Amino acid sequence: MRKNKFQKFITAFILGVVMLSIPLLTAYASVSQNVNIKFQHEVVNGAKNGKYHKLKKGYANLQLIVSAEGKVATPVTITLKKERFGFDSSYGTRTFIPGKSYTGKTTTHQYYIDGDSSKYYLIANKDNRYYWITANGTLKNK
Repeated sequence: MRKNKFQKFITAFILGVVMLSIPLLTAYASVSQNVNIKFQHEVVNGAKNGKYHKLKKGYANLQLIVSAEGKVATPVTITLKKERFGFDSSYGTRTFIPGKSYTGKTTTHQYYIDGDSSKYYLIANKDNRYYWITANGTLKNK
């Protein structure tokens, strides 16, 4: 009888650990180093879309291949921020000039990160809302 109680305890313990780890695995899976942005309107906000990046203190490089659909493309600015209680921290805004007619142009910019976090996100802006922008690349520590 004592052996049966011990087996039930072990089974319940393992089941409890598995159930608690599922949200942690899901949160870890949503943090990425890849950047994939496609937008037509003026602003796209990674925090509102649940697109977070994990970075460590030090320098981080944002390398993007940016392209626009038309023959005229205005610059795209990308701001790196960290979600915090209260006001979010900003680490600067960098300008990317897209390639025209869906021809990608690769640019790398650097940001200085003041602490480890998995709550970094990007905000992309452009002036003209009548063309599509596509940006693909990575955001990672040097």
